[in-house]
Amino acid sequence: MMHQQPHHLPRLHSSSELVEMDPRVWRRLPQPLVDRVLACLPTPSFLRLRAACRRFYSLLYSSPFLHSHLLLSPHLPFFAFAVPSAGHLLLLDPTRQAPSWSRLPLPLPAPGAAQAFSPAAASAGLLAFLSDASGHKTLLLANPITRLLAPLPLCPNARLSPTVGLAAGPTSFIAVVAGDDLVSPFAVKNISADTFVADAASVPPSGFWAPSSLLPRLSSLDPRAGMAFASGRFYCMSSSPFAVLVFAVAANVWSKVQPPMRRFLRSPALVELGGGREREARVALVAAVEKSRLSVPRSVRVWTLRGGHGGAAAAAAGGSATGGGAWSEVARMPPDVHAQFAAAEAGRGFECAAHGDFVVLAPRVPASPVLVFDSRHDEWRWAPPCPYPYVAGIGAGASGAGFRVFAYEPRLATPAIGLLDATAPAALHGMQG
Repeated sequence: MMHQQPHHLPRLHSSSELVEMDPRVWRRLPQPLVDRVLACLPTPSFLRLRAACRRFYSLLYSSPFLHSHLLLSPHLPFFAFAVPSAGHLLLLDPTRQAPSWSRLPLPLPAPGAAQAFSPAAASAGLLAFLSDASGHKTLLLANPITRLLAPLPLCPNARLSPTVGLAAGPTSFIAVVAGDDLVSPFAVKNISADTFVADAASVPPSGFWAPSSLLPRLSSLDPRAGMAFASGRFYCMSSSPFAVLVFAVAANVWSKVQPPMRRFLRSPALVELGGGREREARVALVAAVEKSRLSVPRSVRVWTLRGGHGGAAAAAAGGSATGGGAWSEVARMPPDVHAQFAAAEAGRGFECAAHGDFVVLAPRVPASPVLVFDSRHDEWRWAPPCPYPYVAGIGAGASGAGFRVFAYEPRLATPAIGLLDATAPAALHGMQG
């Protein structure tokens, strides 16, 4: 079948071992078996291999192969560092002993276009971009690997800088746009949230905006904090004072859960810890703790939430919208690591995201190092410096704009985007690393 020289297929977790296949073996393998082997490759490996021959390249447009790749390829808990108007993502692979960087172009319009968009959320290989202009927002879903791009219908309520959540599955997705309601051209309030639901089994499958839901009183959302999703619920932080807002999608109701040590938290972030194809994600809170008492040293801690669903049920029944839930501390940054992290962060806060068993913490300081926490092995390690030059300028500026970090899994197939009117795929861009 093939007459090219044998190619080396790099394994996901090893950069030093290469396996050379005998070309006589490859030539005699049945074509369906070859396709099955290729479907088991991680997405970056297949993108490097697709240039080997036309047959491999044509698999990118084969629905049966993409379906097999979606089911068989290994889960990649990458992280995407995104900067507004940068034109590409920086991807961090934390699975290696020395985490590695790569670069991935974005399919968005070039800077200076009629409408500008900024990264807002990510889920299951899809990135959500929100229009920067105030008013009825446009939300774009994009697969950076295939360069598919699809807009949602305009948001029903006018907003300034809302908080966005996204939860995507193989044949469905949910998007939430919350807060910063434009009550007048000169005033905003955190009043409501809009939810878009698309499901291949629903009517219409292209999705619809559900009736708006009311946020709890005195909510104060930060669009940079984003949302976490677990067990059919979105979670986001409210400040002044700190509280965890819980949105039960099925009930279309919001409630509140009190965070631990809320008077002493700084830069709190809600993330999805664990999860994957075989485990359910848990909601975790990552925050710096700064308490004046000497008996409680400064640190960065990780808690997970158990329960906390009673508030949504009570609110749906017309009762109190404040729920319970038990927080358990599961990790604490070692003192020596915290000393280095605090020096790098310099009190400016940090971006945080979790993917699978990994958590990344990136200080909002130009050219700052990135810290990776492996929750399964309880290990904290520093990622190597990013080799791409623009990372030196991603610290938050005076206007508050800066880089964002998302849990991102590079996927060839993201069927959920097909529920919308997606644009035709442009030339494929592999990851450069």
